[in-house]
Amino acid sequence: MLRAVLFDMGGTLDGDGQHWLDRFVSLYAGHDLDFPRDLLRRAFDAAEARAAVDQPITRMGVSQMVRQHLRWQFEVLGLDDAQRLERMANEFATPIFEAGTRNVPLLAALSERGLALGVVSNACGNARVLCDDLGYTPYLSTVIDSRVVGVAKPDPAIYELALAALNVQPQHVLMVGDSYERDVVPARALGMHTAWLNGGLAGQARRAGRQGQEGEAGREVVVIGTLRELLDLVRTTEQTPA
Repeated sequence: MLRAVLFDMGGTLDGDGQHWLDRFVSLYAGHDLDFPRDLLRRAFDAAEARAAVDQPITRMGVSQMVRQHLRWQFEVLGLDDAQRLERMANEFATPIFEAGTRNVPLLAALSERGLALGVVSNACGNARVLCDDLGYTPYLSTVIDSRVVGVAKPDPAIYELALAALNVQPQHVLMVGDSYERDVVPARALGMHTAWLNGGLAGQARRAGRQGQEGEAGREVVVIGTLRELLDLVRTTEQTPA
């Protein structure tokens, strides 16, 4: 019997299966900034590295965090245009808030089914602030932030912290995330049910290679294209013997 659902944050609860790097690449292209993807990846990775140790970011919500992330990217790319940065930051943040608007009713519906909900995220110390910003907090029983707890995905230990916080056994938990390596593999290794979220054309291509395969715990790899599919999956999983 299913008793809990755990979610990844980045690429999952903030946007159906779309990784931040892919979104930033599209953002730059939309603003006629024709940088090679490899360079944009270096800028993104540099910003991620700074976010991992920056103290102010631990208190930032969505808009502030996106703006700071872009500022760090601009430094790597040699861009110095405050107005462009502000426009791009707002454009990037808007779909995240739209995802929040879509996902709050989903979390409410799952909660009404008696399921405990939680977030397990490789975050910058601000996962709880982001959940507050997007309206998720009232529905969450735990938020496990890698920077706060000192262990990150794909280490199964971060999932064990979530299981302990919810006081549930892994066979009664569904983990939902957009990364096969960080979300599906370790959760499945512990015996959880998993849903691999893949959005967009790139996601559809990856889905074709994974859907229907058996994972590490012997269960079929379930792939969803949008979080809207989750309620039907939960109903099915609840009927599946552990």
